[in-house]
Order: sequence, then structure tokens, then C-alpha cells
Amino acid sequence: MRMSRPRGVTLIELMIGLFIMAMLLMAAMPFGAHWVSSNRQMEARSVLWEGISQARAMALRNPSARRATAPAAMLRLRAGWLEVMVAGVDTPAWSAKLRDGVHLKLADQDGFADADALAASDYPDFDCVSFTARGVRLPGADGCTDSDVALGRIAVGLSNQDPLYVDML
Repeated sequence: MRMSRPRGVTLIELMIGLFIMAMLLMAAMPFGAHWVSSNRQMEARSVLWEGISQARAMALRNPSARRATAPAAMLRLRAGWLEVMVAGVDTPAWSAKLRDGVHLKLADQDGFADADALAASDYPDFDCVSFTARGVRLPGADGCTDSDVALGRIAVGLSNQDPLYVDML
């Protein structure tokens, strides 16, 4: 007669397996948080790039029939929203919400070495950028802080991530 052996796992084997899985999960959590933060920063960069493209396209269409050297459209940041405004029109032609914690700062071609350099920089924060009917950036128009022609990029920062950049064309 054969002795049948009980099948399955014992309670101690189950507890050891759960403990090992919990340790692996805890070791992977910082990588997951970094990945989420990095994706949010890339999303903000994509939204900013889309906003600049929309503003430039709207300026080239020139629906308000502005002179070639006058501001025809602008991209502005207001209360966490990026808005494309056409000259003479009060409602945005395009808008998108930025995630909380995203920091936009004007930058030169050298950029910033890391997140700490971005935070410590005395360059102005991004508030708006205007474009002429020819699609050319018009520094300092409509009260925008981008009056320095050398500051032709926008740095996108989020938490401790190294900044990403969007050229203002």
C-alpha cells in the first residue's frame, strides 16, 4: 500500500513566499515613483510644445488681420492652464491644463545642469510668448517676460527631474 503525501504548501512556505514578494515590491517602489514623475514631466513638455505650435499656427492664420510686425497670437500660462489667445479675442483658441508641480522657466541655449540649477536660476519664469503674423517670436510683446532674445527655450521642471526643453521657435 502506498502512502499518499499531502499536496500543497505549508503555512510557513506561504509566509516566506509572501515575505520575499513584499521585499521585492518595496525595492521596486522608488523606481516606479521616478518613472511616474518622469512621465508627467514628458507630458508637460508635450503639452507646452503643442501650445507653442498652436500659437504659431494661429498667428500664421492671422484671423484678426494684424500687421506683419504686430502680435497676432500668444501662448500664455494662467492659473495652471496654457492658453492660445488670438489678438483682439477674449476667449482662448486652444487650452490645456498642466499638472500640479510643473515649473516652466525661460532658458538660454546652454540650459541648466540639473534640477537644482533650474530651481536656483534667476532667469524669469515663463508667463507668455507672442508671435507675429509671419510666425516669428516677438520677444517682450504684450507684457511677456521673454524680452531677452537669448532666452529662446523653456525649461520644464518637475520635482527632482532634470529639466526638459522646448524651443520657442
